[in-house]
Amino acid sequence: MSDSLMLSYRIATTLDCDLLVLFINSSYRGEIARHGWTNENELVDGPRTNEIALNTILNNNDSIILMFFNEIDKMLIGCVHLQFKSEIKTTYIGMLAVHPNLQGKGYGKMILSLAENYAIKKWNVDYIEMIVVLQRTELIDYYNRRGYIDTGDRQPFPQSQFGLPKRNDLQFCTLRKSVKINQEKQ
Repeated sequence: MSDSLMLSYRIATTLDCDLLVLFINSSYRGEIARHGWTNENELVDGPRTNEIALNTILNNNDSIILMFFNEIDKMLIGCVHLQFKSEIKTTYIGMLAVHPNLQGKGYGKMILSLAENYAIKKWNVDYIEMIVVLQRTELIDYYNRRGYIDTGDRQPFPQSQFGLPKRNDLQFCTLRKSVKINQEKQ
């Protein structure tokens, strides 16, 4: 990381919903998102999430959102949603967001690693999965470099849950990483 900042994190509560909605939506889409490399402006319109969706996540016993802060000024740097799927010993990772002005500085890699370790220690999972828009090849390449493999599973992009698609061919692909091997080494 270029500026050697340390991150602290905590589990979000329903009191964080307004901040998280603004943060996630501006990290994925809109003018602020254009400052980062992970924006979806060319593919999807509208908000990525809303208060109802986040409250649903935060009130689910198998889901959490981790919020990451700069240790010095306590500025929100990023967040990630983790959902434990006990029946298949898997954690789903979603809504990984880093402030657009800070993307490309190693924060995403750090947040992803901390989220993976959290899931392994808390839930003793064998796999971590995520869904990514198939047309976001640079993002898929990013996750491939971190050990995630395309499972071949494809789902159509929903018409309103995650925003309004600007193209008719948008699909989600499922990426999976085995972390069982990493646990055995520890």
